Amino acid sequence: MTENQSFFKTDHIEGKVIYLLGVVALVQFIYPITESGNLLILLISQAIYASLIIVGIIIVRDNPRLVRIFVIFGIVWFVAGVVYALNQEAIWANIIGFGTYVVFYALQTGILLRYIFMVRTITRDVLYGAIAAYLLIGGVFVGLFGILETMTFALSNGEVNAFVGGIAPEGAIFAWQDMIYYSYVTLTTLGYGDILPQTMLAKVAVSAESIIGVLYLTIIMARLVSLYSADVNAGEA
Repeated sequence: MTENQSFFKTDHIEGKVIYLLGVVALVQFIYPITESGNLLILLISQAIYASLIIVGIIIVRDNPRLVRIFVIFGIVWFVAGVVYALNQEAIWANIIGFGTYVVFYALQTGILLRYIFMVRTITRDVLYGAIAAYLLIGGVFVGLFGILETMTFALSNGEVNAFVGGIAPEGAIFAWQDMIYYSYVTLTTLGYGDILPQTMLAKVAVSAESIIGVLYLTIIMARLVSLYSADVNAGEA
């Protein structure tokens, strides 16, 4: 077993992937309710995000190292989110929140991909995991876009944005709700053109997500077809 396989190893994923998929889909598509900026709604949304951390800990509970990482990042993420909900001028909380968001989603994606490429037969969990991993990849880039936008805006004293378009007024930071929308539009290579990367780093990140989105679908479809063919051949033997 390689070091990477050992790091992402968990034996409790079967039967729980559907819960992970459900929570991931929920947290990635409830963002329209936060557009008003209402404090109570923002705090509720943070509590919903916290449920993703709980599901993640349940899945990796047999891997103490991952449990510790999930707990630490979960606490940091939740605290940063609450601070930002109370004070949306807290740039540091925004950056920390996005950073932990990226790491947590990346770890979840790694766990699911290891599971998908280690199993020997296709099951509902494999299908759920493939969908959840795709949504998580989009979530990783939401965080990366958020870091780029926040850092660019802060370092330029509010004169430059990493992205343009969306609902952000002139001279204001790009709305994180728009980042979620833009990430999935980019991941699926739809490219409506209503939001555009403005800095070179933003353009690199957008290009990377587009490439990863295309490669993921190609590779995962090949894997699923391979598993299905193996099941059919085994049934005919």
